[in-house]
Amino acid sequence: MFVYIIPLTALLLSFMALLTSVRFIFSRQGLYWIFPAVISLLLFFQNLDTLLLLGEENITEFAYTFRNFSPFVLAFLWYMMIVVFHYALKKNVAENRFESEARKNRAEAEYLMKVEMRKKKKVRTENKKYLENRADIPSVPEYRSQEVPED
Repeated sequence: MFVYIIPLTALLLSFMALLTSVRFIFSRQGLYWIFPAVISLLLFFQNLDTLLLLGEENITEFAYTFRNFSPFVLAFLWYMMIVVFHYALKKNVAENRFESEARKNRAEAEYLMKVEMRKKKKVRTENKKYLENRADIPSVPEYRSQEVPED
């Protein structure tokens, strides 16, 4: 049972490196992540193959040598390299200021448009209420026909 712990951990680390690389492909620096994703995929299949070969063999005695630790060490170092590469890209690749300013300006314009629309709607509602509730002489035809006699 303990025979499978190291290859399984190596497979898990290489899978995490693959998922991380694929996730970063869809970021702003996506072109930088294609090559690490391919390497992570190859490392994942190599560790999967190692685990499958270990499952097929009838192992009674397992010696912890460097040969058995090497996939784990390689997967661990590769995952750490991806994390460091991500933070290095985050620091060095500057954000496109034109896009961010354009996005902020558009959001501000949309907000101001909504505020103006609310004000116009409020003024229209107030005018409508005023016209409905104003006090003036009613112009009902029945009342006009009856004239008040003078003394």
